[in-house]
Amino acid sequence: MDVFDDVRRHYRQGDLDSALSLLEPLTRRLEPDGLPSPAQGPSLELLGLVFQGSGRPFDAADAIERASLVVPVSDEARIALASSYAQLRRIDLARELYLQLALSRRLPPDLMLQVAAGLDAIDSPQLAMQVCEWITERDENVAQAYYDMGVYSARSGNALYLTEALTHRALQLDPGNLHYRIGLASLLVQLDRDDEAINALDGFADEDVDRVTCESCLSRIASLLHRRGQPDLAKRCEYHAARLRRHGVRGPRPINALGGEEER
Repeated sequence: MDVFDDVRRHYRQGDLDSALSLLEPLTRRLEPDGLPSPAQGPSLELLGLVFQGSGRPFDAADAIERASLVVPVSDEARIALASSYAQLRRIDLARELYLQLALSRRLPPDLMLQVAAGLDAIDSPQLAMQVCEWITERDENVAQAYYDMGVYSARSGNALYLTEALTHRALQLDPGNLHYRIGLASLLVQLDRDDEAINALDGFADEDVDRVTCESCLSRIASLLHRRGQPDLAKRCEYHAARLRRHGVRGPRPINALGGEEER
């Protein structure tokens, strides 16, 4: 396995520090005066992906832009570039690139979902919802697309029955998905439908709490459990919610029944 393959392996495994360490000598070779060579393009692209995953959007954008001058870059890299633009507050560029990717209608569902999430992150939830609709038009069995569409629908100010219906559809396709159940229960709590929220949580137990990554959802569910005489489980939810808040963990964006920005 050569260095390039080793870097890619570390990147795929999420070991970005090791990937950057291996890229250091390669990076020095990738800093010539003038235009990089086509042979350097793939390494520059990978460098940009690692930088973006490491929270260095300026370096990521620079590397991927340079790679694109000499080779066609992958869709994954173009999404990373759009995300870097968004982080750098170059919102128009980010939106344009996300839309170019979405309008091609050729990306696999996982990448289309990333595009939708990127559009939502730059306050374009209606466009994000449209991208999810395109996913379901091609494949009506992608549960995550329905769930995310429900979130974006609520954030767009649409009637909440649509969000609820889309979340139920996601659960029909993936009934064991804890995050969908938590999202539905959280929405129902906000709508003052405690009985239905409790039903949605059927089987929710101590061992499930640590798998939840939505702090505000946990807080709502804790309040529900207190009201329903389950103080031990409620306190465990409160403890984990506080831990997520303390460590700044950002999970999937929760469904907000008011359609506005959720606390993060």
